[in-house]
Amino acid sequence: MKKYSNLLLGILLVVAPLPFFVALAHFFSGMQTLKELEGELYRVHAKMDSNLALENKEAAILSALKNPDSHYLDKYVETLTFLLPEMKKLEAFQREHPEDEQISKRLFSLKATQNRLTFSEEQIRTNALFREVEEKQQHPIEMNEEDLKKLLCLIEGVTIWPYGPKEGRPLFIIKDFTLCKKELFAKEKIFVVSMQLIKREAVE
Repeated sequence: MKKYSNLLLGILLVVAPLPFFVALAHFFSGMQTLKELEGELYRVHAKMDSNLALENKEAAILSALKNPDSHYLDKYVETLTFLLPEMKKLEAFQREHPEDEQISKRLFSLKATQNRLTFSEEQIRTNALFREVEEKQQHPIEMNEEDLKKLLCLIEGVTIWPYGPKEGRPLFIIKDFTLCKKELFAKEKIFVVSMQLIKREAVE
């Protein structure tokens, strides 16, 4: 009898923890399922964000194609004046040293049309949906960081406070862009910029 009781006790000791281990296995299985579900939800959410961003981009492209200002470059880009801080400094120096030819030449070069953006239409292509024009910058331009921000905002349609695009911006694609740093003053960053654009407008 005692032997039988010991055997029964041994069986109970083996069997008793089984429900706990079964519950533990179910718990970890549920945690894994939950983790997989969270991963799937994250992928779905990321895809939705990506689709929304794509839709917004497509809407912006369609808007730019539908209502472009054909004189956008003439009105907003080619009228830009660059390196205004340097021009003001040079004007002050010139008042103090009117005989300094180097100051006079530099100031003249900044004020003259040679440091203004000018584009020429190189190629024009038209299909059933849009008209595509290649706009080539005629000569390199010198500008500082603020000038560069302002220019890129006007062309790319982005906002870098306090600069931004103007109404009626056509769809521009930068085909070629060259940026070189010019060592002029130790404390100022001057860049020499040259670019070629592709302008797209909807065919009416």
